Amino acid sequence: MFLEANVPHAYLKGDCVECMACSDNTVRAGLTSKFIDVPTLCEMLSYTPSPSKDRLFPPKWSQEDPYLSLYAPPVPDFAVMKMEVPGSDTEYKVSALDSASILLMVQGTVTASTPTAQAEIPLKRGGVLFIGANESVSLKLTVPEDLLIFRACCLL
Repeated sequence: MFLEANVPHAYLKGDCVECMACSDNTVRAGLTSKFIDVPTLCEMLSYTPSPSKDRLFPPKWSQEDPYLSLYAPPVPDFAVMKMEVPGSDTEYKVSALDSASILLMVQGTVTASTPTAQAEIPLKRGGVLFIGANESVSLKLTVPEDLLIFRACCLL
């Protein structure tokens, strides 16, 4: 799903991976100890209704990697990759990109290694790994269970 700036949203049920463009104008209405500015929020929001189907976009499956799908919204700021690796595979290579990216482990347990890391990095559910530009990562499954990983990046 893609929501452009100033479109209100909330999570009602289930899990969600949210990726946002860089911004210094987050305005909050509540449920936080941070600054709350309800009048400004109400003034800036878009109140134009549209069908939910207009906000959904299907992923594109990778031709090179059978486990990878790409969610590329209609903005150049970011994209999200979803990797679903079966537990029967013992190793998975996260390909290098021209930009830095962030890996989020949703399911599975691995050790990550890169040419620049001095030691292997253990990752499990909730773990996050910063990947430098032009750097690939080798993931070795330490438990034979399926992996679910998301990668936030900018496709240059």
